[in-house]
Amino acid sequence: MTDVTENNDGSAVGDNERLVFFSDAVVAIALTLLALELPVPHGASDTEVWRALREHFADYAMFLLSFAVISELWVAHKWLFGRVEGFTPRLVWLNFVWLLGTVLIPFATKVLIEDGDYQVSAVLFAVVVGGTGLVLISIVRHCRARGLLRPDAAPDAMRRFQLVIGLPTVAFLLSVPVAFVSLSAAKYSWVATFVLTVVAARWSTHPRGQADLERSPRGARR
Repeated sequence: MTDVTENNDGSAVGDNERLVFFSDAVVAIALTLLALELPVPHGASDTEVWRALREHFADYAMFLLSFAVISELWVAHKWLFGRVEGFTPRLVWLNFVWLLGTVLIPFATKVLIEDGDYQVSAVLFAVVVGGTGLVLISIVRHCRARGLLRPDAAPDAMRRFQLVIGLPTVAFLLSVPVAFVSLSAAKYSWVATFVLTVVAARWSTHPRGQADLERSPRGARR
């Protein structure tokens, strides 16, 4: 890959747009793969099909959780790159590592569905999700350190953004030791983490004036 210096000209803007479009396409594929792995209920009658649906309830719940996780990661990625105006080779590779983690979530979900009674399945899922969050935090730190953010990316908004993505990242990683004690506790902690993330996102966007609200990740979704 040719070296690209950080700049604010049209070339850097175009490179970032291509990076975002490519990332959006990969995330869309990851979400599609999740649905393809859903177990299909079978039965000789309506009653048996409904029974099969109930038996796979935990699998469908994991699908919804994984879908929500990938969606939140994409929203955070979209919000961040909406404020990035520079371009570096390191930023590209960090983004590829983030995409690697994103596309591994469907695989980790499949392992969890098929081998949900084993600790390794829960550990794999938690490590993949938590690791992907760590990479996104690394992207934020790199952009701030190399001055790749737009002038209107307020430091306070960026700190709150890091807090919002840092909360679920730490929580998923902390669920790894929990999985060795109780698989159910680890899985319930993931659901609680998602709820807390939503609460944290709302707190982070508590308006300190309309301009501050518009800079927040949640405000960007409206």
